[in-house]
Amino acid sequence: MPTRAQIFKQIEIADNFIKYARPGGEVKASQRAQRRYEKAMKMAMADADDDAVKQIQLRIGDLARSAARDAEPEIDDYEGLGGNIQVSDLPQHARDRVPPGQRITRGWPVLHVGGVPRFDESSWQLEVAGEVAAHVSLTYAELKALPGMEMRSDFHCVTGWSKFDNYWTGVKVTTILDLATPRKSATHVSVGDGDEYTANLPLEVLLDDDVMVAWAHNGKDLAPKHGFPLRLVVPKYYGWKSVKWVRSFELIAADRRGFWELRGYHNRADPWLEERYSYQESR
Repeated sequence: MPTRAQIFKQIEIADNFIKYARPGGEVKASQRAQRRYEKAMKMAMADADDDAVKQIQLRIGDLARSAARDAEPEIDDYEGLGGNIQVSDLPQHARDRVPPGQRITRGWPVLHVGGVPRFDESSWQLEVAGEVAAHVSLTYAELKALPGMEMRSDFHCVTGWSKFDNYWTGVKVTTILDLATPRKSATHVSVGDGDEYTANLPLEVLLDDDVMVAWAHNGKDLAPKHGFPLRLVVPKYYGWKSVKWVRSFELIAADRRGFWELRGYHNRADPWLEERYSYQESR
């Protein structure tokens, strides 16, 4: 009879195939991971380990979702789902659409901290807490039932690439925060992914009309590696502020640096001012 340690060793090996896949080798890595997950599933079922079975099912579901999303080519001339599409305008101080030090990419590079989390809709919740009149907890169905929006905006990564004309489908952050009613004491927000990653933003930034949480990109569900089931979109700031897999908004009465801000990234992150690193804050 297999032991739990043996089962999770197979899961770990499969996870590592995905985590350390070389560029261009993602399909082969996914196939190898699939075989390992299937082996782990047989072992877990033989051991009647229901918890392990559920975890493996979530991983297999993620693989299938990513494979389906990646099999569909990006539509370069995508023009939205129809209806009213909001456009994120450039900030007033921007001299050009391309921020200084950036280059345009047609692809969508993948950068994040840690592994891609597993989405289990039965337990997933989005929390709004802290300096609010009412703590809010939304299921995924409740979130998607809120008044939605589609927005076209550009995306700028601190590593130097920019991706133009992204169409996001989701909900304005103001719609969510209004459910909790921020207190007058709230000045900033710590946005978290439910694990170790956070990014801090002034509350007034999240109240901008073009800041949203999104579950779809260019008319298709986000791939897990790009933030499915939900990511924050803050178009006027570098991409690390647009938290992937967002699970919480904690309203706070004083600024608190997030994951990258503590590791030397600029506290504000304005691309047109090239606010990349914390040593620039004293300028």
